[in-house]
Amino acid sequence: MAESASNRFGGDWTEEKLQILADYLDFYTTALKNQPFSLMYIDAFAGSGSISLGQQDGDIEAFIEGSAQRAISVEDKPFDRLVFVEKNEGRYRQLEHLRTRYPSKDVRTINSDANSFLEGLSEDWQRWRGVLFLDPFATEVKWATIEKIARFNALDIWLLFPVSAIARMLPRSRRPEDISEIWASRLTEIFGDSSWQGLYSPSIQMSLFGEEVSERDPGVDGIIELFKARLSDLFGDRFLEHSVTLRNSRNSPMFEFIFCVGSSSPRAIRLAKGVASHLMQLSE
Repeated sequence: MAESASNRFGGDWTEEKLQILADYLDFYTTALKNQPFSLMYIDAFAGSGSISLGQQDGDIEAFIEGSAQRAISVEDKPFDRLVFVEKNEGRYRQLEHLRTRYPSKDVRTINSDANSFLEGLSEDWQRWRGVLFLDPFATEVKWATIEKIARFNALDIWLLFPVSAIARMLPRSRRPEDISEIWASRLTEIFGDSSWQGLYSPSIQMSLFGEEVSERDPGVDGIIELFKARLSDLFGDRFLEHSVTLRNSRNSPMFEFIFCVGSSSPRAIRLAKGVASHLMQLSE
């Protein structure tokens, strides 16, 4: 996919994810404002700070605030540090303009690959708590990155899982052995192991007439279920089973919006999961 200097996603699903995120950030900073932690927001695919909705009435291009702008705008106990990571040079330069508009805030813009940046994080996680937003353009997020973040026990994660892009990578023959070596390697990076091969492995069942039936192709639901099962194994009680399917104008699933808690405190887990689930329900 070619990457332009501006974000051009648009549509109801874009606003849906951003509203859920913004509402959660408001909750998060308010809930922790009297705690002895410094608060950090990390946007690993920050884009340019605004998102184009395309040409609207009168042929004027309309924009909405992106995730970076919404995080900066949190007012009740603002984040102590905001980190915006963007690999694309054009979008990064626009983020720099956004940063200069808030000289009193600790806003850091990083021109880097998201996985490389996150894998290099070395903050004192006894002192810091925060929220990490993983909103990739396609399949950039590596499982190894998620594993490292999970070990911090400090960052709540909102993750857009690119189910549509992954579905397009799987072989039309529905046989895992037919997938290209490049795509096979990429899927293993996404899922963290070769479990994705089981998505299209034959499942022999008996029909009503006693005949063997080979079932394949679990479709989009199977892809989501497998990835969520991997997250559940990694995060345990910190993983929220409830998620939101974000669909395009043709009602086709694009992403699954998934939440995991950073803290290992039972009280914090219950509170964060309860709020995240409530916000998801409001959007459905």
